[in-house]
Amino acid sequence: MSSNYSGTSQSPLPPDIPKSRLNSFFVGTPSYNNDKDYAAFASLSAPLNMFFLICLVLHTGYLMAFSLYKIYVMVMFDIVGVILFATFVVLLKHFKGSWLPCTLLTITELYLHQICCIALFGLEPGFQYLMIPLMFLSVFISSKKSRIVVFLRNTITFIASITFIFLLVYFSEYVPPYNMHSLVNTSLLVVNCITSFLATAIYAGRVVYSIDTKRSELDVSVDEKIAAIEHMQNQIIISFANIIEARDGNTGKHVIRTSEYVQALVMELKERGDYSDILDDQYIKNTILSAPLHDIGKITVPDAILLKPGKLTEEEFKQIKNHTINGKKLIEGSMSAIENADFINIAKSVALYHHECWNGEGYPYGIKGEDIPLCARIMTIADVFDALAAKRVYKAAMPISEVFSIIRSERGKKFDPIVTDAFLAIEPQITAIAQSNAD
Repeated sequence: MSSNYSGTSQSPLPPDIPKSRLNSFFVGTPSYNNDKDYAAFASLSAPLNMFFLICLVLHTGYLMAFSLYKIYVMVMFDIVGVILFATFVVLLKHFKGSWLPCTLLTITELYLHQICCIALFGLEPGFQYLMIPLMFLSVFISSKKSRIVVFLRNTITFIASITFIFLLVYFSEYVPPYNMHSLVNTSLLVVNCITSFLATAIYAGRVVYSIDTKRSELDVSVDEKIAAIEHMQNQIIISFANIIEARDGNTGKHVIRTSEYVQALVMELKERGDYSDILDDQYIKNTILSAPLHDIGKITVPDAILLKPGKLTEEEFKQIKNHTINGKKLIEGSMSAIENADFINIAKSVALYHHECWNGEGYPYGIKGEDIPLCARIMTIADVFDALAAKRVYKAAMPISEVFSIIRSERGKKFDPIVTDAFLAIEPQITAIAQSNAD
């Protein structure tokens, strides 16, 4: 990872500090948002913070206007409102769970404030439009655990909606006790309409953004869990394969080596563009995952035959050859619950056909050429290479240079020519795998 650190001290830039603090004050989220027990409400913190600040600014403006007209009832009302919303901003930043009482008090204060304003000044200044963000705000009060909270939310939404309709109908010809200058009325109407729109839009936008962020986090979490499950599944497969290989004296290194040979080989084939119509990412992944299961059928071979140091009889060799067919059956039976049909099919092909030869002289069916599935042709060369290069209970390890000579000589006979060329092209990589995972 590259770094831009030069080793010299750098002084902070003072202008950035106020900007960062201001940004955090308006749209930042409190630290307790990261608590797991608060996750369900974390998306509400930022939009509520902005909503309280809008109410704070709005009530400060009202306070100045009503002070100018010496309407002391509303002056006192707005002094309380300014103190309340300033307090709510602080509480929301520092006290987990404060969002609920603050939101309920906000709805109550806004509701009473607008009713009083309309009773004093009528509909002309547009105070009734602030019922819209009030209705919108209450919709986002949710709680899966408390029926009381849900009831309060529904009640608030209903009352705010009915009140909004009632005000428009009943107060349409209402004569208010206070008449303000038409310019002030128009100014308040514009401010209230803009505030109503902005409060609703900003709050909705922040909630949608928070929901999208939460959805992205959930997607990442799901992907991580899927990856963890796949890793666990892979480890189970490898462990199962190691148990089977241990029966004939092999260590778990055989499974590791052959799997790494297969991985290196399929990646080389893809890089060269060979069999591009078959080797997509999913096929490559399933082939690599299937490699440890190629000899799963050996579990059905008796120890007396599997561990026999001498030459096998014709009947014994027949039982050995049957491990391919039995392997396919075991995969069909033991892995039927796995929903990945592509993986199951490739795993069965690897187990069944990995002893078939390009020239048709292999077993169990003696098929040849491209009738043999590509995944099995890849497994064949990896398995043979390891069988020759590794030490077994009945033979010593063959020098790797000689093994590559045999592989080269079997091109077009035992092995697919294209697969053989790719395998030989990565000789240094194959050698490194063999040496780093030697028994």
